[in-house]
Amino acid sequence: MIMAIEKTSPSTKTGNLRKHIIEAASRVLIEEGYEHLSLRHVAQKAGCSQMAMYRHFANKDALIHYLCLELYTRFTERINRKLNAAGNAGEKVHFFIAEMIGFATAYPDHYSLIFLQRQSDRLLNEERDRLGKEFLQGIREVVQELLSLETPKETVDMRLRQIVMTLHGAAALLLAHPKAYGLSRNKAIQDTEELVGCILRADR
Repeated sequence: MIMAIEKTSPSTKTGNLRKHIIEAASRVLIEEGYEHLSLRHVAQKAGCSQMAMYRHFANKDALIHYLCLELYTRFTERINRKLNAAGNAGEKVHFFIAEMIGFATAYPDHYSLIFLQRQSDRLLNEERDRLGKEFLQGIREVVQELLSLETPKETVDMRLRQIVMTLHGAAALLLAHPKAYGLSRNKAIQDTEELVGCILRADR
């Protein structure tokens, strides 16, 4: 039997139930993993009934779609703030690599949702692609600076793709097969930085 506790829930009184649901879903991902992300379980964590959940999210897919976009938005905003506060372009690349690998290690399910899974919602994917392009534009400017301002756009874009592929490849191996490849967080960062250095020196 589902108890209609939303009438007395602090979340509902303050009009922030949707926010509490998103925060609860994020906690479930961090503390228990993707396999425990059910509407019933998230409702318990958010302090509301399952019926209250349905007023905001029609099903688990809808919750995951929103959560994915929310996580990606928060991630890019945080990285951009820290990149803007960093020093020269070399320090920014080092920070970018360390943050991405660190994020994948600390929050593997978040990382998988954001970067490795294509969702079924077309509008969600379009919005995520838009945010991704905005985010990568900042990284592209750093790559341009490291290569030289005279480097052709096509070359900068190619080197950026290679850097991102190297980074995501290292993160994926670290999450899925760390023992087989002898990877730790620090080793993945070190290897990625070495490969990125080779990529950036290729045009000199």
